[in-house]
Parts: sequence; C-alpha cells; structure tokens
Amino acid sequence: MPRPAKSARLWLRPARGDRAATFVILDRGKEVSTGCGAGDLDGAERAFRAYLEKKHDPANAVSDRHPNQIAVADAVALYWKEHVKKPGKELARPEAIRARLNHLLDFFGEDVVGEVTGPRQEKYVTKRASEIADDKDMLPHECQSAPRRELEDLSAAINHAFRKAGGASVVFRPTLPDDVDPRQRWLTRSEAAALIWSAWRGGNEHISRFCLVALYTGSRAGDITNAAMMPTIGAGSVDHNIGIWKRKPENKRETNKRQPEVPLLAHVRRWHRLGISKRYLIEYQGKPVKSFKTAWPEIIKAAGLATDDPKQKVLRHTLRHTGISWMLRAKVAISDVSDYAGVSEVVIRRVYKHHLPGNFHDLLEASHRFGRSKTATPMKRP
Repeated sequence: MPRPAKSARLWLRPARGDRAATFVILDRGKEVSTGCGAGDLDGAERAFRAYLEKKHDPANAVSDRHPNQIAVADAVALYWKEHVKKPGKELARPEAIRARLNHLLDFFGEDVVGEVTGPRQEKYVTKRASEIADDKDMLPHECQSAPRRELEDLSAAINHAFRKAGGASVVFRPTLPDDVDPRQRWLTRSEAAALIWSAWRGGNEHISRFCLVALYTGSRAGDITNAAMMPTIGAGSVDHNIGIWKRKPENKRETNKRQPEVPLLAHVRRWHRLGISKRYLIEYQGKPVKSFKTAWPEIIKAAGLATDDPKQKVLRHTLRHTGISWMLRAKVAISDVSDYAGVSEVVIRRVYKHHLPGNFHDLLEASHRFGRSKTATPMKRP
C-alpha cells in the first residue's frame, strides 16, 4: 500500500558547502524556494501562505462536491473572486462587502455548509448583535440588521458555490432574524438649530456644514462625506457648470440604494466661493472628513439632545430621516421626495406614513356618509 502523501510544508534546508541554510516549501516531491534565509522565519511564513493561497483554487475545491460538504471558506472565497471582484463588473463598495464576509469567516470559517444550521445562524446573530450594541450603545435587538445583511451575503456565497459545483438544484435559505421596526426619531427645527450651533461653537464647523447638507438634501452620511468638488474616481462630485451634485460616483454601478443627482445648495456655492470647500464638500484642514465618531457625542450633549433611551438617540442617519420628514410635512409630493432623496415610495409609505399630509383625513371626513349613498335602493321588509 503506498504511503499517504504529506501536505505542503515549510522546511529549513541545512547549509551545505558554500550554500547557506534556506527555507523551502516541500509539496509532494516538489521543492519551492522562499528566498528567505534561516534568520527570516517571518518572511518564509509569508511566502508559504502566498504559495498556499495560489495553490488553493476555490473553484476546484467546490467542483463536484456534495453541497453539504462544501467548505464555507471556499464558498466565500469563490464568491469574492467571481462575483464581488469580477473584472469589469465589480460591485459597489467592495470593501464593505469584504468586512461583512470577514465577520462571517470569523464565525463560520471552519464549517462546511451542512453545519450551517438554523440554530447556528441564530447564535451568530446573537453574537454579532451583542458586539454591535456594545460599540454603539444600543439595544441588541436593534442591532440585528447588520447580521441579517451578513447572512444574506452568506446565502449568496453558498448558492453561488452550489451553481459552480455542477448546477445543483438545491438552494440554501438562511435563517434571518426579524426586521427591526424603523426608528421614528426626527429633529424639530429648534433641535436641528441647537445641533448645528453646538458643533459650530465647539470648533467643529465642518460638522455643522455636514448637518446642513444632510438636513436640506436628505442624503446619506456616506454620500456627503464621499463628495468631491471636482470629478474624482470613486467619489461623488459637484459640477459647478450645470449646478448639480452627482451623489453617485461615475464608476459605481447603480444599486437599490439610489443616489440621484440634486441641485446645488446655496450653502455649497458659498463655501466653494469662500474657499471653505476646495477639494471636498466636507473637508477639515484640506482633507476629506470620513468620520467624526469621537466628536459627535460631545456635540449631541452640548445641544441638549443626549439621552439614555436608545430609541431617542440622535445618530448621523437621524439627519437624513429628519430631512425626508421635513419634506413630507411641507406637503412635497411623495414621488418628488423619492426622486430627490433616493428612497423608494414603498419605504416612504412604510416608514414615514405618520408624516404624510392629510393621512386618512379625507376618509374620516367621509365616514359619516358610509352606507348613505343617494343611489342606494332602500331595503324592503320581507
């Protein structure tokens, strides 16, 4: 009976004659030099990892494999390579997808698909929601949207692997947590003014400008902080020639999260004219502002908006929610709000229905006439 082949391994070849000791990779009778001497173990290990990654093709790893025996790590690697980073058709925000996939691998990385059961997925949701709640000072049940989205990515990766494994007709369906009720917190005009002034007085003028743009355009925080004052790869841009803000980067594919073009605010024109926004819409010392997580709690506290009630916390997203609420309360047509803010009419009717003008007023006004139509034929006694 032949001796079983050993797996690839790192070996320090001893010095011989004029040849110094060198780390090599031994793999089934083949010897591959790492180029690293005896004193460079870290470099040799990096070369070994690179060799294994190159050798291990996830497409081969899932080919003709029973669906339950496909490794989750192989499914995720294949999904990243052939779907997320597909040449010429790269998905929007690949780094955000990478972060979600890394969270999945931390938990499911040593599993095969058959082990990804409903109870195991529920444990994942509990663990991730607890981590997010501790970081954001929120209730765990409010933090289920992130693990829910991650499990949807896992489902997409596994089903992609199923198709590569021979077009298997079986479909993996994730066990998703319930949707969380949308936050209803929005700011009044006086609260918004207090927020803007507390940022300004605290020396955070750039955050004041962020608040103004978010409130008056209903834009997502990421669209605002990612906007440049000139055409820039990977960023939205301001076009002064035609007076619009292109929220979607030119090289980004259209997604369900629409980023429609909107007219420039007078504020933005003035900031550009005064040299406040030279290269980026919101900048600090000439650089784009990607996060102000540290300053935000102090600004909220100074504005008198701090609270221990997680449902009443004012987050950056609260400003987008407020802007859309103000538009609806000003009786702007739902279709116009949808086109301007990049939110579907379905979401507006589900999340913002309490702001819709005249909601059910006509129905209540007509209630006293129910069953009293002039054309109705009187009922005769039998």
